[in-house]
Amino acid sequence: MKNMDRDHYDQTATVFSPDGRVYQVEYAREAIKRGGLAVGIRFRDGILFNIDKSIHSPLVEEDDLEKFFRITGTIGAAASGLIADARVLVDILREKAQAEKRRYGEEPDIRTLVEWVSRIYEVYTRYEGVRPFGTAMIIGGQDPSGFHLYETDPSGVFQERKAAAIGKGSRTAMELLEKYQDEGMSREEAIALSLMILKETVQERPADVSRGEEIHILTKDGFERIDLDGDSPKLKEILGASTWLILFEGKGEESLSDLEVFLSGTVGLNRIMVSVIMERFSTMEELMDADMSDLTSLAGIGPATAGRILKALKELEST
Repeated sequence: MKNMDRDHYDQTATVFSPDGRVYQVEYAREAIKRGGLAVGIRFRDGILFNIDKSIHSPLVEEDDLEKFFRITGTIGAAASGLIADARVLVDILREKAQAEKRRYGEEPDIRTLVEWVSRIYEVYTRYEGVRPFGTAMIIGGQDPSGFHLYETDPSGVFQERKAAAIGKGSRTAMELLEKYQDEGMSREEAIALSLMILKETVQERPADVSRGEEIHILTKDGFERIDLDGDSPKLKEILGASTWLILFEGKGEESLSDLEVFLSGTVGLNRIMVSVIMERFSTMEELMDADMSDLTSLAGIGPATAGRILKALKELEST
């Protein structure tokens, strides 16, 4: 009987279930969870988008998997879920932006566009013969008041965020963003954080699915695109040699220092955190002289992580 009741209430987005749910909107959110991860980070001088493009066949051209869209010269959007739905909304946003510019002589601010597209989302939950959009977007842009980042939802709700993640692995991504995102972080720190997040979500991906990643950065100078594979020298220059070596080139176990083995193996830190610590401490002896304030002064190292390191050092000394 319960399933029959649900079947009745999930046939259209215009009907609420007895417990106040709109099942069609919930199904749209499930479509988003199956999409590739998209991350948006607001940092000191702009906004960063990191797009994960899961590739299910070696015959697919990566460049055709478009999941980032420039709306205007100062506003962009990353999408997850049904990308065909996202393209429809992007076209609506572009047409709205062009109409506003023709009418008023200047491009609309980002919040105006976000409110507009959210109304479109919401309308598609109220009428017969249509379905909710199966996509969510992270929309970021610049206006005279600064840089802003928004997350949209199939229900029509939108929120301004300091950082956001949508798609498969978004829960893991949000946990990391809550720990490490800081609006005062530099462009380089934002890139490193976004790459750490993408790497941490690899374990949630089927083995037969390959990856394509691209970074889009919006600053006062406009948009910049970085392909993780194609622009390796550029990323290496941005992140620095030591961070790059640990993140991307890898090292054989025989070439790892005692400090690297301790941090990654004993303490269980990820590679970006190992890199940050090794910029400050080059040997185990130096690390053993560190205290809580020394560790928490490092970018991305909070009290909990510092406590784990100090506890492991204490246990090492007692053996």
